[in-house]
Amino acid sequence: MSLPHICFIAVHIYPVLAPGSGLAFVGGAEVQQTVQMRALHRAGYRISVLAKDDGQADVIDCDGITLYKIPSDAGRGVRGTRFFYPRMTDVVGLLRRIDPDIVFIQTAGEQVAAAALYKRLARKRLVFAGASDPDFARGTLPGMSRWHSMLYRLGLRAADAILVQNQDQLRALARNFGRDGRLLQNGYGEPTAQPGRFDGHVLWAATVKPLKRPDFFIELARRVPQRRFVMVGGPGLDPDARAYFDRMMRAAADVPNLQVVGHVPFEQVGRWFDGTALVINTSEYEGLPNTFMQAWLRGTPTLSFVRPESTPGVSGTLACKTLDHMVDETQRLTADRVAWTRASKACRAHFQAHHTIEQVTRHYGEVFAAVRAA
Repeated sequence: MSLPHICFIAVHIYPVLAPGSGLAFVGGAEVQQTVQMRALHRAGYRISVLAKDDGQADVIDCDGITLYKIPSDAGRGVRGTRFFYPRMTDVVGLLRRIDPDIVFIQTAGEQVAAAALYKRLARKRLVFAGASDPDFARGTLPGMSRWHSMLYRLGLRAADAILVQNQDQLRALARNFGRDGRLLQNGYGEPTAQPGRFDGHVLWAATVKPLKRPDFFIELARRVPQRRFVMVGGPGLDPDARAYFDRMMRAAADVPNLQVVGHVPFEQVGRWFDGTALVINTSEYEGLPNTFMQAWLRGTPTLSFVRPESTPGVSGTLACKTLDHMVDETQRLTADRVAWTRASKACRAHFQAHHTIEQVTRHYGEVFAAVRAA
């Protein structure tokens, strides 16, 4: 049997998948899906993707991956019902036209319900992958209305396979949805990556928005003045994003050992990870950050407030309980070469054991074969 045609629904992926788009956006789920799409394409899968209207042509080729534009809903439909027409009908219509064997979607939203409807109408398959811990929580999801949260959950229940990133998500899926999931690690590869260095800079790379808590990193840099800190990331997509970003930039300007880079396109961000001493994550919650894997493959230790476990008790990051704890750990690892080298070897070994793109792509292949045969 030939390999299946996989269609990803990733509404914000165009700026990440298409280098040179000129759009200042890099999202974690979009980075992960871009890496995985390219790996699956290299493995022989036919890959297509649906993305929102960011000014691109209706259909574009991204190095062998076909990107289809979901039309803008501006001026179409009736207010209060646009979730159905035109948004859901546009997605279903495009899927019927493209005719994929499997729809893959990694972000919670009403598009999951559209994918479930296509699955039922066309008798195809649907795979959902969690992007963050709240995807499997009760109640209204962050940034979503109650109605859209309900549509998402209806779609989730129809999925043929549900993939999770860590043990907490696996437990929440069973507890809140009564479904078994498969823990499938995120994978990453970067052939030109340069190793971390004990005397390198301390890096924070993320979208500058409240969830990511960049103010914690700014304070960390202030309290460890002997080391150079670098902050990479642009504003988020919500209406208040620019005001929050500007406020963080003003706070960062008062810290002399902190360099603020701003937005960096995905294809260029690797150079800021090269030669790092530490990579810091200050998010309130995560699934499994790409920045962890970008650090670990270089042998750069990560410090964070979250501790996603690949298997019970096993994590590649050094978890901190409080900002004071993170300050202590940063000072320890940037002053003690032996401790840094030990942590560097441990995170590199964790990456090789769980996150190489080759082994993760093989696991995806197993999932796709299983749902297709069901």
